[in-house]
Amino acid sequence: MPDDPVVTSHPVVEAVLAHYRLQIGPDLDTYRNHVYRGLNYQRRLLGRKAVSNDQALAWAVHDLGIWTARTFDYLAPSVELAREHAGEAEVADLPRVIKMVELHHKLRPVHDPLVEAFRKADRIDVMRGHLRSGLGRREVDEITEALPYCGFHRFLLREATRHITRHPLHPLPMFRW
Repeated sequence: MPDDPVVTSHPVVEAVLAHYRLQIGPDLDTYRNHVYRGLNYQRRLLGRKAVSNDQALAWAVHDLGIWTARTFDYLAPSVELAREHAGEAEVADLPRVIKMVELHHKLRPVHDPLVEAFRKADRIDVMRGHLRSGLGRREVDEITEALPYCGFHRFLLREATRHITRHPLHPLPMFRW
């Protein structure tokens, strides 16, 4: 989208991250940038300039259970955070926010366009833009230049390794068929 600046701040995201900044600790910039990269990818996949409070809350909490519940099996704790913050975030459609969080690691497509764009946007970021789901390389580069990875993939590898060594029979609990 030409003349579409990268969104680097949203009041809902900032309020949620500020609330959990001590729990997130040194990973705050890493997570914040992941949240905003995903938010921007979703926005561009949908062809939208605006970001709803629903989208902002879903992005703010989608992986937050990693820190608040201290687990790599974080989807249910992250959904609870969405419920907890929905009122103050003035969310219009909490069931849809919950779907974005619950299904963002679903392996098969989702029929709801907003939820599907969320799923694809998260995958774009986790895959460093190697799978772009229709976004151009220039768009991905523009977003990552404004919001660098800050060790995001190193963090994912560290947490996945930690979880796999403790739970070898359930290595990636966040994935859904």
